[in-house]
Amino acid sequence: MLSDREILELAARARQGEREALGRLAGALRPLICRWALVMTGDPDDAEDVAQLVSMKMLQSIEGFDGRSKVTSWVYRITRNASLDHQQRKRRDRQLADKLGRLAEAAAPRLEDPLERIEMKRTLRLIRTLLRKLPMRQREVFDLVELQGLKPREAAELLEMNPKTVRVHLLRARRRMRSEMLAQGHSHGGGTHGSS
Repeated sequence: MLSDREILELAARARQGEREALGRLAGALRPLICRWALVMTGDPDDAEDVAQLVSMKMLQSIEGFDGRSKVTSWVYRITRNASLDHQQRKRRDRQLADKLGRLAEAAAPRLEDPLERIEMKRTLRLIRTLLRKLPMRQREVFDLVELQGLKPREAAELLEMNPKTVRVHLLRARRRMRSEMLAQGHSHGGGTHGSS
């Protein structure tokens, strides 16, 4: 680990736009960031995701570091915020998965044919899996419009986005879900009958 003085020198050089100094700084702080992220998230995979995010945030905001606090204090704050954001995203993902599970349970009893019930559960399980693969914005928009029944304009207000941008995200999410479902349907030896 570099000394505080060396870290401060690297930070000063990085602030002046020296990319090599920024790379060395990120490399020197990475073990510390990973350790903090692991403590905050409790999961090695999550900690790795957070560490990647922190490195990007450092690159973006190094010019805003004024040197009044220690570099490690500044990086700790970034790591803490990134960890909290990551945990919130995971919670939202779990809530979305739970919601889809409840939808599956609610829809299944209305189907008379046991085979249709099985197919509905399989389709909803597939949707839940595919939703996790969508980028965060597409997932949020898809959830609000397709699963919660909001109009795109209402979703735009909630997400503080331009309505046209919401429609673009929704279109991309629908396309990706459709193509993935068709691919999954073929790989299981049959289509998802009647689903669009």
